[in-house]
Amino acid sequence: MPSPDTCRPTPAQTRWMALRYGMFIHFGINTFSRTMWGDGTFPTEAFCPRKLDTDQWVQMALDAGMRYVVLTAKHHDGFCLWPSEHTRYGVVAGRPPMDVVGKLAESCRRHGLAMGLYYSLWDRNAPCYPDDAAYAAYMRAQVGELLQWYGPVVELWFDGAWDKDHPNRQPQYDPAWEQSADSGLQSGQRWQWDQLYAYIKSLQPACLVINNSSCERPGRIKYLPVDVRTAELFDFVYQGQLYTPITNCRYRSADGAEIFIPLEFCATLNRNWFYDPQQGQSHPSAATIADWFNRAAAADANLLVNIGPNDLGLLPEYHRAFLRGARQHFGK
Repeated sequence: MPSPDTCRPTPAQTRWMALRYGMFIHFGINTFSRTMWGDGTFPTEAFCPRKLDTDQWVQMALDAGMRYVVLTAKHHDGFCLWPSEHTRYGVVAGRPPMDVVGKLAESCRRHGLAMGLYYSLWDRNAPCYPDDAAYAAYMRAQVGELLQWYGPVVELWFDGAWDKDHPNRQPQYDPAWEQSADSGLQSGQRWQWDQLYAYIKSLQPACLVINNSSCERPGRIKYLPVDVRTAELFDFVYQGQLYTPITNCRYRSADGAEIFIPLEFCATLNRNWFYDPQQGQSHPSAATIADWFNRAAAADANLLVNIGPNDLGLLPEYHRAFLRGARQHFGK
């Protein structure tokens, strides 16, 4: 029989679940290059959000009834939204140099929102990336900056693990890999995941760790340890199959133990995760957003709704009416 302690939430998980509703913010060099997955070569001086206003971001989140925000501190391109001491590829070389993570942390403190950060494991710019040991040390050093410079971080949202875990280096997952010891499937070893998780907990024990399982395995866990599971995009269809998230918080691990791992849904108001004015799109209605929230709440899960700030550094104001309207239908 598993220990009863593993089948109920930790105090940190309980506090996180009480937040319920958050804003995902995809912002970075991709906002200026008009790409979703940059290749790490777009010039840093192009990052120039002339009217950056993180108070505006936070105020829109508050108007929507959100209680936390999660910012893409580093996406797959490797561009850092804080002045990391370990790379020049980031805001430290922007025009002008700035600290977006720091500005957001100040806004969150001022307005009473919790802050989480997204960090891509995959890095298309770091020269040390092919050297697993060197890159694992690089990641720990950068995560250490984020956890030691900006106060409490409610969650660290990791992504891109497929690039070193999957034999084909693609997000798509093939369960057949698990049946063959020769498939090349990895379970976090190349990232030194166990050491990274332990390091995070040594700095901020209450910070919840997420490792995105990608949209074709919603609600599943890549490998332990993690504190939260993810499910991207409601009603996700992939290769002709509808993928239904596992929503039960009592998650059974591969060894048969039952552990408490809550779920976070995420969906986006943008057609792309990053802002792209060249892409036409149909905006999700207030009723759709409310349905996302109510479906997540019914599953005892959190909901993270993504918005991409524009190249001025502002959230498009047209989102506000939809988010306010959705709030009127929560729980109905």
